[in-house]
Amino acid sequence: MSTGTALITGAAGGLGSAIARRLASQGRSAVCLDLDQDAAQRTAQAIVESGGSAVGFGVDITDEDSVHELRETLAGRDMLPQQVINAAGIMFRGQLDTTDTATFRKVLDVNVTGAYTVTREFAGDLAATGAGRVVNIGSIAGMNGYEFTAYATSKGAVVNLTRALVLDFWGKGVTVNAVCPGPMRTPMLNTAAMEAFLRKTPTRHISSADEVAGVCAFLLSEDAANINGQTLVVDGGATAVFRFTEEEA
Repeated sequence: MSTGTALITGAAGGLGSAIARRLASQGRSAVCLDLDQDAAQRTAQAIVESGGSAVGFGVDITDEDSVHELRETLAGRDMLPQQVINAAGIMFRGQLDTTDTATFRKVLDVNVTGAYTVTREFAGDLAATGAGRVVNIGSIAGMNGYEFTAYATSKGAVVNLTRALVLDFWGKGVTVNAVCPGPMRTPMLNTAAMEAFLRKTPTRHISSADEVAGVCAFLLSEDAANINGQTLVVDGGATAVFRFTEEEA
């Protein structure tokens, strides 16, 4: 049974494509967005070939006009979304002394301004449903001190953007939540640090993109209708505990 249309940014990436596939498998029409139009369309085509419904668009989510044009296109196709998943993001592995201001701005522009611009453009459509959903993809980097300055700053902003949007959607039936993964098995993963990740994760398990996509799908479901303004960390308990020593338990 169809459960409406979901718009996924960053849909060509490891997590974004996993989210798009999961939602399409549940009967939603997936609107797959990415800066790389060909990659967005490949994600959509893979969904269609597996029996789902999807379309792909190349969109610069940091450009207000580009996002507005997308909305006009979707309105003409009767595909305005009931759900928005802001999964687009970039990482720069640099600290204060290796991150210039232009790079810092670029990371914030994609990771924060992009999520804001997309949510703002479709806010009226989400509210019109009386049961709209927004899921923002944060990171454990936004929950505590983290070594990549621009990335950590941007993801901390995503978490607080999520809380602020709850007020903007007050009384409109729209929930806004954030999912903050730890390390994930995607192309962005620093595999050289895998041993350390596993050692510091109580479950000794690194999440797959499909597992995190399942968490996002839950937040879009009717079972999560009264979960709002929350930050759900998916990291095997790594940031829930603290040790002074590196000895094994």
